[in-house]
Amino acid sequence: MIRYTCLRIFVLVMLLGSIACTGSKKSATTDSTTNRQVEFIILQMNDVYELSPQENGKVGGLARVATLRKQLLRETPHVLTVLAGDFLSPSLLGTLKLDGERIKGRQMVEVMNALGLDLVAFGNHEFDLKEDELQKRINESRFVWLSTNIQHKTDGKLEPFYKYQEGKRIQMPKGFTWNIRYDEEAEPLKVGFYSACINDNTPDYVHFDDPYQSAEEIYLHLYPKVDVLVGLTHLELVMDLKLASMLVKSALIMGGHEHDNSIDTVGTVVVAKADANAKSVYVHRFKYDLDKKTYELNSSLVRITDEIAADPEIDALVKKWERIMLEQISQVVDNPSEVIYNAYVPLDGREKSIRNRQTNLGQLIAASMAFAAKKPVDGAILNSGSVRIDDQLAGPITPVEIFRSLPYGGQLYEVEMTGKMLKRTLDAGWENKGLGGFLQWHNINRTEDGNWIVGGKAFDLNRNYRIVMGDYLWKGLEAGLEFLNTSNMISWETAADGDETDLRSDVRKAVVAYLKTLK
Repeated sequence: MIRYTCLRIFVLVMLLGSIACTGSKKSATTDSTTNRQVEFIILQMNDVYELSPQENGKVGGLARVATLRKQLLRETPHVLTVLAGDFLSPSLLGTLKLDGERIKGRQMVEVMNALGLDLVAFGNHEFDLKEDELQKRINESRFVWLSTNIQHKTDGKLEPFYKYQEGKRIQMPKGFTWNIRYDEEAEPLKVGFYSACINDNTPDYVHFDDPYQSAEEIYLHLYPKVDVLVGLTHLELVMDLKLASMLVKSALIMGGHEHDNSIDTVGTVVVAKADANAKSVYVHRFKYDLDKKTYELNSSLVRITDEIAADPEIDALVKKWERIMLEQISQVVDNPSEVIYNAYVPLDGREKSIRNRQTNLGQLIAASMAFAAKKPVDGAILNSGSVRIDDQLAGPITPVEIFRSLPYGGQLYEVEMTGKMLKRTLDAGWENKGLGGFLQWHNINRTEDGNWIVGGKAFDLNRNYRIVMGDYLWKGLEAGLEFLNTSNMISWETAADGDETDLRSDVRKAVVAYLKTLK
């Protein structure tokens, strides 16, 4: 066990196993031999978009997390299960319809309710949903939503988000206290939680207060009232580290937003993030000394693999939703479960990557678009916002993974345009760095001095180019690229109505067919 004292220093530690800290409101030492200790566990997930195991069933899966949770409950009855944001969106299932409505996270709430999730922080992707869709999911949930720096904008006013249940509006708290009743005659041990969410997604119905100021306000409010302080956040890692340097009496900050596991310390504040899609979780074991008012923390990364059995109840729910998904995918491709490709190098569809630079997944999709063309084309362009997986694909790839990556599908168009219009399009796409309008491309390159090369040749403003693009770009719907519409195109063609054999009828068909040629 590694111990860290309460010195105000920054210590960066990257561990795959565990990290242990001791802390106190009064001192940096604790006597672990005391008999008056309360043990409790916090089970942490973050950025969970998928119910099912990934990578051909080898990793992840909420039914396996449910099994782990039950194992932890056998250690101690004091287990709190938390999620540090991003679970309602994005997902393929969320885009599908059931009973005439888009599912939009309904599957996640149902499974998280059954699993026993206790506390969740908002993530930026929760606000992918429309206002009424998010309200439905909140109303359906049986867990607590922590809303430290987020307010609901309605009728020109700011007010807390709320849960509507049994005819009552229950406001979401800015802070949360977990009362651990270890003795019927004693006061409960109190663990206080604050939160903060990054404002990467700002629909009209959401207001973001400053994350640092809001978290500090709740931290100061809770500090004299609780025994242990904990953060549950959805921020970039650098922001979590800054928060830890500010709120120095926190024991732990459990974060999301990044999709790869990490563990760091700032002084004695542990900052932990698990892998996305429950490929791993963090188990934070606390021992609190009631006499000395000190705690000992041991944080362990637990990888969720096929060595963990699936909980039968949760597995049944997951399989129900899998059937719904496969039934709908089967309407587009014949065999959704067929292995069509092996990604020995992970295909990067993470938003932070694909919206800022060319990635292997973006280039693969663009190449597939060119492959689907009926006539020779000069290149293909793809708005990165159409890739919604916000994750990496590794190992055996089936059509399901392609549908997860491109849940909205869409027709492909072979467009003839002038060199001037293509240059304007490519320049605007480059300026859209960080946004969904940043373009991925095939057979196109950009030099360091900002010049474009198409098909290995210098760009010619005076010639026409034939380019493949999706219907979202073709219709001029992408922000920053609205000018790219049929009024500025010389000609175009696509699949005939009802011709499902034409790969241009759905970009996902094109990707599946192209990958099969690479096997």
